[in-house]
Amino acid sequence: MATVRIDGDTLRIELSNWDKFWAVHGSFAIPLANVADASAEKPPSFWESLKLIGTGSPWPFKLAGTFLYHGETVFFDYQREDAVLVIDLAEGSSPYRHIFVHVDPPDTPQDAAERVRAALGTAS
Repeated sequence: MATVRIDGDTLRIELSNWDKFWAVHGSFAIPLANVADASAEKPPSFWESLKLIGTGSPWPFKLAGTFLYHGETVFFDYQREDAVLVIDLAEGSSPYRHIFVHVDPPDTPQDAAERVRAALGTAS
């Protein structure tokens, strides 16, 4: 799981120590200028990914790390069928096109997406 916060003009996605281990990746500090959008809508065909670096475990079902997803490089920190925060990154701003993470309770993916969209000035 991750803690998601806005720190000035930076989106910080701080992974738990276990998730850093499973994902073979550290936390993220992303300039808001590189964030295109945020939502809590999980895309279709979620499991058709080809793992590049990280862990894919059937029990509990967990994807963590860098994956090729429909021709794009993405970061997953995802477990089971729970809701997930989706961060869309501006093309060419990062090796990743999307970041999919769970958020630490009591935060929800919907609330985290709203905060990011508000910081971007695109809140609905």
